[in-house]
Amino acid sequence: MREFVIRLRDYFERESQNGGPLLPLSQVRQRVADALLIALATMTRISTEKYGKEGNEENKLSSPNKKRRRIQPIVNLDDFQCAAIRNHIYGYYSRKELPTLDKLLVTLREVHLYDGGRTSLSKLLRRIGFHYQKSNNRRILMERNDIALKRVDFLRKVKNITDWEEVVFLDETWLNANHTVKKTWNDGTAQSSTKVPEGKGERLIICHAGTAQGFVPNCLLAFKSKKTNEYHEEMNFETFSKWLYKMMDNLDGPHIIIMDNASYHSTQFDKAPTMANKKADIIKWLINKGVNADMTMLKYELLGLVATHKPREPVYLLDEAAKQRGHTVIRLPPYHCQYNAIELIWAQIKGNVALTNTSSPFTANKMLRLLEEACRQVTAENWTNVVRHVKEVILSDWMRDVYFDNFIEHEIIIEVRDDDTSSDDSGDYYLGCAPLPQ
Repeated sequence: MREFVIRLRDYFERESQNGGPLLPLSQVRQRVADALLIALATMTRISTEKYGKEGNEENKLSSPNKKRRRIQPIVNLDDFQCAAIRNHIYGYYSRKELPTLDKLLVTLREVHLYDGGRTSLSKLLRRIGFHYQKSNNRRILMERNDIALKRVDFLRKVKNITDWEEVVFLDETWLNANHTVKKTWNDGTAQSSTKVPEGKGERLIICHAGTAQGFVPNCLLAFKSKKTNEYHEEMNFETFSKWLYKMMDNLDGPHIIIMDNASYHSTQFDKAPTMANKKADIIKWLINKGVNADMTMLKYELLGLVATHKPREPVYLLDEAAKQRGHTVIRLPPYHCQYNAIELIWAQIKGNVALTNTSSPFTANKMLRLLEEACRQVTAENWTNVVRHVKEVILSDWMRDVYFDNFIEHEIIIEVRDDDTSSDDSGDYYLGCAPLPQ
């Protein structure tokens, strides 16, 4: 900008010395190009962008070289943050509004649920089970049918539970040896600072279970991790099943067990083969089901028979083991950690550990002692309160889904399209909203 000022000043100085215009006044674009020392083509392109080819428009100029503030991608939201974003989206439908990406980007920032960019939000929404669909040439956000179906199935099973004291909530989590409070009052000197080593330190992998009456006795599992990545990598079916059998042995009478669908929870009995299996294994599975199959058949044909004869719902080994002991397992729907009461207990335990983990040594062995003490500080009243809260959330969400079902019955048009798809759409079925009532 300062350089252009000087160029204009020099050009007008030359005209002053010339005693008049250097070029005819009618050659406006050429005069501007000469004055700013730019090409006539550049001047023409910018002028056309601003005023259009006919010269009767008023457009905003682009800034191709302008440095824009780079918004850091948001990729590390926890389950509770994702659940809050999901409920925020449901709020749109409760108000009979259509949620779009641009609307959500504004409103999520206003309520401090999300501070990332548009692209990151789009990826996040797809990750938690939403996708975009077209309706009346508008792109709206809808929940994937499979996610909604699993939630409704879960809510229908648990909403009629009569004795919530017989419900067991279990889950796994972790604690790092350097876990402590993130912020404290200090004056910037070493004397007022906690001497916590850099990094996360050693990690404990933890598993526990509880009811409205408190933790299930004698079933805390905690062991030192040998890896620094995702803690689910080190919890396997053998370790978890051994713990689960011990936990169930400590239960007095039949219970309902709530757990998620982690891979080591979900080893299937007589699992249906897939494309990854050899033809011989697929044929063996089909023959055991009483289906005629042989090596002359193509793999695609065999898998077509598998799809026809496999169970409608998978049969999990742990669910069957629980049933043999008189218990019932109910699986949490994906991305709905708010239905698991122990998640709130984990938050309490981690908060208590952080307050006491203030001095060296910062080791897994010390963290185990702090963990055990934090578990002892969790009272039966704490458990009663979180179970009551989860029950209220479940009943509220059921009523919300009933409302939404009535809403789509009267206000939503179901459309099946084979064309007009985009990379943001998933599947062939699209829910399109009719114009909402005023």
